[in-house]
Amino acid sequence: MLSRALGAVGRFLITTGVVVLLFVAYQLWGTGFQEASAQNSLSDEFEELLAERGAAIDGTVVSTTVAPTTTSTTAPPDTTSSTVASSTTTTTTTTTIPFGALPVLDDELAERIYRANGEAIARIVIPAIDVRKVVVEGVKVEDLRNGPGHYKSTRIPGHKGNSGVAGHRTTYGAPFNRIDELLPGDEINVRTVQGFFTYRVMSAAEAFAPEIIGQLDYTVPEESKAGGHIIVQPADTWVLGDFGDDRLTLTACHPKLSAARRIIVAAELVSDPVLSSPPPPADYIAADSLATEDVDESEATGVVDEDEVVDEENDASGGVAQPAEPPPVSEAANIVADDLLDEGLNGERGALRPAILWGLAAIAVYVAFKELGRRWRMWPAIVLGIAPVVVLMALSFEKIDRFLPAG
Repeated sequence: MLSRALGAVGRFLITTGVVVLLFVAYQLWGTGFQEASAQNSLSDEFEELLAERGAAIDGTVVSTTVAPTTTSTTAPPDTTSSTVASSTTTTTTTTTIPFGALPVLDDELAERIYRANGEAIARIVIPAIDVRKVVVEGVKVEDLRNGPGHYKSTRIPGHKGNSGVAGHRTTYGAPFNRIDELLPGDEINVRTVQGFFTYRVMSAAEAFAPEIIGQLDYTVPEESKAGGHIIVQPADTWVLGDFGDDRLTLTACHPKLSAARRIIVAAELVSDPVLSSPPPPADYIAADSLATEDVDESEATGVVDEDEVVDEENDASGGVAQPAEPPPVSEAANIVADDLLDEGLNGERGALRPAILWGLAAIAVYVAFKELGRRWRMWPAIVLGIAPVVVLMALSFEKIDRFLPAG
């Protein structure tokens, strides 16, 4: 009796171990296949965006033509000449407008800049850590499964101000797996429908001035000051605030396989920023969090940045959106007060119940086919049952993965 009980316990432990190993394999490799497929589709989507922009992108040539005009003058009745005519010649002026200086206050371009969640908005290339990914809009769970995600409450890459991008470190292609290896001076190149932009990784001392860190009661460890990153808590949303410069902020979970903290890399824009851009739609900006690799689906509605709203009639710039002055240093901690560094990285609580249900379904099917094998023939039963069990396990794994904080 005891031997049978021990045998049952042994089989249970072995089965549990196999399932755990399968789940780990799914997280490390299965999610990577999903992300690779999504990136292929997003790459095509992004190329289409660039193609649609067409001639309005690099080195746009604008021709201004003054058409010929004729002026007629009627002489008094007692003169012999009744009409005197004169005409101007046709004049054409051709000017090549530098990229980024285009007058882009049009709805069509706005639709390509301010995208819906999950849609491609940029391509990011980080040579030092072999990253070349399409960036999607948003940092919800489903967004970060497809690639790095842009915090909608921060600036669009290439625009003036702080642009935030989050990514996974161990799952779903792990785009920011080696983010801790970035050093000051490393380049980060970003391509959007508005041009090419180059960023340079800053050291902690460069990126976060002592007065800002002091006001926030935050201390950068001495060993991190010369490196290209800092480690913060998920609640430290000040890293997404405006520091009075033009920068790109990369965020990811830290350490790997954990969502306990966030690793932050800040890079300054060393190429020219976008000089003008249409204002975002009123419903575009929503508060994101310092993304965690998976989180609750809820997303608070944000407010359009006032400095991007343009009064075309009274604006001295002729209807071109102009950035506002950066906020005082004391406001850096609160500028994204509604954001958390959790969105998309910390786990989706609502996924637990379906994960359990799919898991129970897989167990039920396994037991049913095992009983069929005992009453009929074992090998045919295994062959018939393996497919539905694998499918149900995959569905359960997918939900478990959404529930767990991603590392």
